Formats: sequence, structure tokens, C-alpha cells
Amino acid sequence: MNRIDFIKTLGLASTGLILPKNLLGKSLVKIYDNYIRGMQYYHYSKVKESLKEGDILRLKHEEGNIYDAFAVEVYYQEYKLGYLPAYENIVIANMLNAGVELTAQISKHSPKNDYYEYESLAVEVFAELITPTPQLITALQNARASDVEDIYRQGYFS
Repeated sequence: MNRIDFIKTLGLASTGLILPKNLLGKSLVKIYDNYIRGMQYYHYSKVKESLKEGDILRLKHEEGNIYDAFAVEVYYQEYKLGYLPAYENIVIANMLNAGVELTAQISKHSPKNDYYEYESLAVEVFAELITPTPQLITALQNARASDVEDIYRQGYFS
């Protein structure tokens, strides 16, 4: 594997490299999509008429939850809607604790009607992935690994 392919594979996320900002890009990657639980116990009924697919949601790790140490609450504005399922929340709770910026939104909303027996609300969660830009790939194609002043170290020393 050559150097360019290696950097593309890593996505520069785990290399610990410090690069000038114009050499990095960001893209959103969907890491989760499922229905929330416990809507009947919280404020869903107050806001269900105004909810639509694509609405932004907020996630919060409820560290003091005595039933689930990794409980992740789901909010629409200031209204608590429910929780991510207990068997799927560990990674997201840890990411929230680590300060990872996650974006959540409604992916499916099915209010109770003749077709659906139960009301349901699905949330999709995205994380930012740092990716190399074409400028970085071009710059690294002509650089040697043994160069004293590698392109990726210029950001560290400046």
C-alpha cells in the first residue's frame, strides 16, 4: 500500500496529525438510526403535531440513571421525548462523554392513525469524519517519507 492510499484509509482521524485546515475536509457519517423508547412517559404528546422528518434533536447522556448507566435522552427543543434503546446506547453515551460532536435528527415519524397501531419516532445520529482534501492528496503524492519537512508536520511546527 502506498502512502496516499494509507492516508485515505485512515481518513486522518486516528493518526494524530496536525494539518493546516485547508488540507482537511469534514463529512457527516450516519452511525445510528432506530426508534426511541418511552415516548408515552415524557413530552411527546405535547409536540407530536409539530414534529417532522429532518427536525434537529438533542442527545444527552443521563449519567445518574439508576436503571441504565449509559442512558441517552432524546430532546426536541426543551421537551424530552424518550431514550435510545438500552441495548444500543453504550457507544453513543461514551461518544457524548468524550465530547464528540454528534448531530441527531428525526428520520421517521409515524403518529398514531389507522395504519400504525403505535406512535413511533426514529432518530438518526451523525458524527463528523475528517477526510483528506484533494489538495492534501496532491501535496503528498510528490513528497518523500524521509523528507525532513513533511507536509503534515508543517502544521505542527507553525
